[in-house]
Amino acid sequence: MSKRNQVKYVKPAEPSFLSKFKRDVGYKEGPTVDTKRQELPVLANDSDGSDKEDEQPQVVVLKKGDLSEEEVIKIKQQIKESSKDEETIHLMVRSYLKNQSNAYQMRSFLALVQVPAKRKNRK
Repeated sequence: MSKRNQVKYVKPAEPSFLSKFKRDVGYKEGPTVDTKRQELPVLANDSDGSDKEDEQPQVVVLKKGDLSEEEVIKIKQQIKESSKDEETIHLMVRSYLKNQSNAYQMRSFLALVQVPAKRKNRK
């Protein structure tokens, strides 16, 4: 065996004046190198999607063509139904329009593009 594999780091003991000072100040040790190797606990109620009502995006209807909350709910249901047999691509498109006072206003809308599902038995 090579001597290189036998080299190990031994952390020296902390001097008593430092440990007394840390105790008086209330110092807490920060994360160590071994901290990153620990596995974090997974929460049972943690989900990837934002299903909670307070986590949903806020719907603001500014003009006649904007989506209402009911229309958004219908679109989400259509997305769930269509995603079973087709691959759906979601695009958020933002455009900047110049209004009458020459100020730019950002408008966003959701575009859905449906692509047929890939066939498994392709030759």
